[in-house]
Amino acid sequence: MSQVTDYTIANDTGANVRSDINAVLGAIQTLNSGSSDPSANVAFQLSVNTTTSLLKIRNAANNGYVTIGNVTQTNLGLAALAGATFTGSVIHNYTGALRVPVGTTAQRPGSPATGDFRWNSTLASAEIYNGSAFAAVGGGAGATGSGGDEVFFESDTNVTTSYTITSGKNAHTVSPVINSGVTVTVPSGSLFVIL
Repeated sequence: MSQVTDYTIANDTGANVRSDINAVLGAIQTLNSGSSDPSANVAFQLSVNTTTSLLKIRNAANNGYVTIGNVTQTNLGLAALAGATFTGSVIHNYTGALRVPVGTTAQRPGSPATGDFRWNSTLASAEIYNGSAFAAVGGGAGATGSGGDEVFFESDTNVTTSYTITSGKNAHTVSPVINSGVTVTVPSGSLFVIL
């Protein structure tokens, strides 16, 4: 750990110049680490606060530090681009849209976890894994009339994958063709209504 009061190598005797150079190199090698922010600063200078374990960078105006991350944590505690687990609330503060994963029925994850949410491009609908199967996400009717009023519910005509109705829930469908080898399991106390 090393910090210096300035990065100037003053004219002096050989030993003193060498001492100054070694102090500056030590500060550079240890990223200006110390128990507080360094007193000698330049724009974009890196520094590690050994009290908080935070890696910081000096801002472009050279009037403060911006925190990059925690040096004791993998990826400095930052979310990796290829995937991350958040342990706290994630707040989306924008007016655009949150894009969810999109894929066909065949591209569903092999080992889904309860709460996995995606857009099924085969079924053209959102679905969520309920702990035993992917289920359509509830909401308004699927098809819209000419005025944009949602009054029609549409579903496929064939049942091509076995399905178990969630325990304690009822289900209904309109005149399905249940393919050979496919079953719809109705738990005790649940209803399956075919119109």
